[in-house]
Amino acid sequence: MKKLTSIFLPVLALLLFAGCAEESKNNGGNVIPPVVSEGLADNAVLHDTPKIGTVSFKPASHIIGNSYLWNIEGVTLSNAAGREITAEFNASGSYIVTLNVGGVEYKGRIIIPDAQSYEIDMGDNHTIISDIGQKRLFIYGDNTYGQLCIEKSILNLKEPRILKSYTSEISSVAAGKNHTLFTDNSNVYACGDNSYSQLGTGSTNNIDNVTTVSIIAPLETGSYKRIFVSAGGDMSVAGYEFLEGKAPKISLYNWGYNDSAANKIQSEANLLTTANSRQDALFATGDGFSIVRATSSYNVFSFGVNDKWQLGRIAGAGTGYPKLGEENKNNPEENPELNITDMAPGYVYTPYGEEGSSVNYYQNNYFAKLAAGDDFVVSIKKETKADATWTMVEKYSLYVWGNNDKNQLGFNSNGKAVSRATPLFDGLQNQPMETDPNKVTPIHKEMIEVAAGKAAGYAVSSDGILYGWGDNSKNQLTSNKTANTVNNIVYEISNPENVSSGYKKVWAGGDRVIALAGDNNLYTWGDNKNGILGTGNTSETVATPEKLYFSLLPVQ
Repeated sequence: MKKLTSIFLPVLALLLFAGCAEESKNNGGNVIPPVVSEGLADNAVLHDTPKIGTVSFKPASHIIGNSYLWNIEGVTLSNAAGREITAEFNASGSYIVTLNVGGVEYKGRIIIPDAQSYEIDMGDNHTIISDIGQKRLFIYGDNTYGQLCIEKSILNLKEPRILKSYTSEISSVAAGKNHTLFTDNSNVYACGDNSYSQLGTGSTNNIDNVTTVSIIAPLETGSYKRIFVSAGGDMSVAGYEFLEGKAPKISLYNWGYNDSAANKIQSEANLLTTANSRQDALFATGDGFSIVRATSSYNVFSFGVNDKWQLGRIAGAGTGYPKLGEENKNNPEENPELNITDMAPGYVYTPYGEEGSSVNYYQNNYFAKLAAGDDFVVSIKKETKADATWTMVEKYSLYVWGNNDKNQLGFNSNGKAVSRATPLFDGLQNQPMETDPNKVTPIHKEMIEVAAGKAAGYAVSSDGILYGWGDNSKNQLTSNKTANTVNNIVYEISNPENVSSGYKKVWAGGDRVIALAGDNNLYTWGDNKNGILGTGNTSETVATPEKLYFSLLPVQ
């Protein structure tokens, strides 16, 4: 039976890839050519984060036997005759990994990069990971709509699989509710649900393989320096950055769900703006709205659905937040029904004073990180303040706004949505700001990373602590949490087992979380229906961080 398995898997790989290729002929899109055509063969060997240093290996869960023998040429292995091993890599490069299980041999190739970096995004039930150091794209989770860019006869993938290996870096990835976007800085590619034309093909037909977004016609020609993509709900956003002389320029587009359009469908790309670029654009897209910082302004602007104040401003406030009063018909407290949707981009208000006040309206409005949940926003803003000796001190503080029915903003507003950016973690002071109508006492901590799930927020502090708040119905805050002493709605999430060095980065989507820990491995927890966490665990929810393993490339 084991001999039959070793023959069947490669054949299955060829059939699957042939099936994907055949589908690509029928949808009118263009499939980007891979370096090798791996298909989706399960090559039995899994590994954790590839890096110089310690890497763990194990067989896939269905591979069982009484004898195991591992070999990686030139690499020292621990427990080489066991089911799971560790290998010490002292240099970057390509290594052949061999596993013999009861006489059946499996092979794969692991690439150890000089430096490891990930782009990760999570939809409602699927995940896409760009392994930047290896030019690879991993996908796993639900595939009901073809959002994994593979034929829908494969209902889901319960372990991260390589979609393809590409000749260029996958520079940006995005997962909407049930669709996927990514770019290699030459084109934008898409797959999955297309009910609102969010795949950018000009139609509303779902597509279950990689297709080119064809509706974007950038105003400028020439070489693009970068392309950024973002997706949330059924909306898609892209930014094309190009060089004009020595000054970078950027064109921003959106398409798909549009609350103001007929049938809510925007089948043509809408050019939001063309302007000077900041060279470090940020996009965050929730369910029907987006927050963007891409132009030369230090501010961010928002557009889309605003029924829970997820835009952080009133409708029509293009460059500021007008003074509130009876003379202002758009006063959010008096006329909320006027602010449900605003597809015209406008700047998010920040609590540094009203227009016309003695405080410079744009003072210190440098947003360094953005994350959007279903209907709320978590952001990090760089702030500057003079200390007692008038020395300017810079810190990164956390601001939140939008829906708060599950305390996803990290404080109790009695379920009322918050229309203004409100400091939750304040790196500069530990008291409510005078212009903050919510009078929230911020947690005095400097934050460096943020993430937002469906109704839960997350932040990593400069000392490596991961904080979480909001909905915990699927253990997305884990069972290993301790209430913060300043605000008992915010929790400190414990480190993974045997990891003492804290956290570095966090991503969230739906009711799931992925975090990069101090040991440089990825850990995941939360909602796990149909195994969408990708760890092989069959529990409906996972309450403690579990290490994420990847499938190895087959040897060609």
